[in-house]
Amino acid sequence: MMRRLSSSLLAGTVIVGCAATAAAKPGDWVNGVLPVAKPVEPTAIPLPVTQILPNPDAEGWARQDPSQRQIYNVSHPTITPMPASMGGTAPEAAVILVPGGGFQFLAIDNEGYDVASRLAPLGVRVFILKYRTQPVGDGIDAYKSAIAATFQRGEGAAERAKLIPLAVADTQSAIRMVRQQAEQWHVDPARIGVLGFSAGAIAVLGALQANAADARPDFAGMIYGPTQADTVPAKAPPLFAAIAADDRFFGGQDFSLISNWRRSGASVEFHLFTSGGHGFASQPKGNTSDAWFDEFTLWLKSSGFAKP
Repeated sequence: MMRRLSSSLLAGTVIVGCAATAAAKPGDWVNGVLPVAKPVEPTAIPLPVTQILPNPDAEGWARQDPSQRQIYNVSHPTITPMPASMGGTAPEAAVILVPGGGFQFLAIDNEGYDVASRLAPLGVRVFILKYRTQPVGDGIDAYKSAIAATFQRGEGAAERAKLIPLAVADTQSAIRMVRQQAEQWHVDPARIGVLGFSAGAIAVLGALQANAADARPDFAGMIYGPTQADTVPAKAPPLFAAIAADDRFFGGQDFSLISNWRRSGASVEFHLFTSGGHGFASQPKGNTSDAWFDEFTLWLKSSGFAKP
């Protein structure tokens, strides 16, 4: 299995999609979080669950700034097909997006909708997974108290770690759903991939390592996620991985995941950017990490997962 994450590393994954200024202290962004109305999600499709989390109807939405919404208290996982990617009837590859958020929230814009809008023109069917997150109590005040405990006091990593198996299970459910509905969604059932960010990349790695026949992705991407793991599944699928050398949370890991993937004979493309920090999915910073999506696009095309 993947080596155990340290408490400080897991705590750090929660700030995916939350940009901080150079002068700000770690955790200051929590003070600016505001509530937003929960939107209607008419195309969201429920995924099956066997474990119901406490307070299952407490899902809330918040924002750090207008372009950075967060979803917390997710008890009902869903998968949402992106309408802009659903044109035509020819079977195409599918990409399931798995946002990060340290298993405490989902960075639904930075690593969900914004990435989906860039993928849609590439001739792939795009889906966004909303997986279960840590229950943090009712309302914005409870949510801010929970993330303040995480970021400003460094508490609660062990509790958040308990959500990892649920996130992995929801990722597997999403893969099964797309494969089962492949004909309806005009998806090639042999070209179903996942793209995870930070905590979402941890969930992707868990699904890869589980290697369940009906929930095995045909290709995978991991953006600023783990680079250290011992276990590679049999007949591992092609893997794309990208991280910045100055990543605050995963930058201290070795690259055993990459080298073990290569030694297994599986295809792997790895980009170690000089700079870019963490959470750069849809937030250009003027660093080399801004090129990650262009490199991912080229990889999709050259691997036959997107139209040339």
